[in-house]
Amino acid sequence: MRMHRTALRRSTAAASLAASALLLALGAPAALAEGETEGPPEQPFEITDEILQRSITVYDPARSITEYEPARSITELGGSEPAEDEVIVLEADILFPSNAWDLSDGAAARIVELAAEIPEGATVQVGGHTDSLPVDRSKYDFDNQQLSENRAQAVADALTAERPDLTLEVTGHGDAKPAAAGGGGDEASNAADRRVELRYGD
Repeated sequence: MRMHRTALRRSTAAASLAASALLLALGAPAALAEGETEGPPEQPFEITDEILQRSITVYDPARSITEYEPARSITELGGSEPAEDEVIVLEADILFPSNAWDLSDGAAARIVELAAEIPEGATVQVGGHTDSLPVDRSKYDFDNQQLSENRAQAVADALTAERPDLTLEVTGHGDAKPAAAGGGGDEASNAADRRVELRYGD
């Protein structure tokens, strides 16, 4: 009789455990898969005309452009435009022998004659220039840059001797600044490039 009661208790307990497991299986929510969130699924997003209108920015060209009036955008100083520099061009072929910087006969007198029109006490830029043809280095120990500097200095010396009131700024440009934009390369253009310029202004 005792053994029968023990078996009956075990059978009842097993049935109770099975019933509990069944209730858990039916009542408890299923385990969430990786990446899923608890709660109802999101409603599909509908793009309405109102949403489209809010997402577009319209620029009115008339309101996006700032207009400047030239007359109001310029600040005038002194009430007049500055005068351009005066330029005296001296042809190097007349002033100097080929590949030399000693002034030829009468060249110094001509320079002084031209310089008479320069205002007293003016600052004068004396710039020497050559053509683009290279100096024959087998015969001479200088290049176009040195030649242009020496010729500019020779003209400056002649000016100083007659016009000590002038302030001279002497520069050699070599072949970097041809007389014509781009340079012609022909003999007429080369002759125009070989020059000494005197520049002065107010």
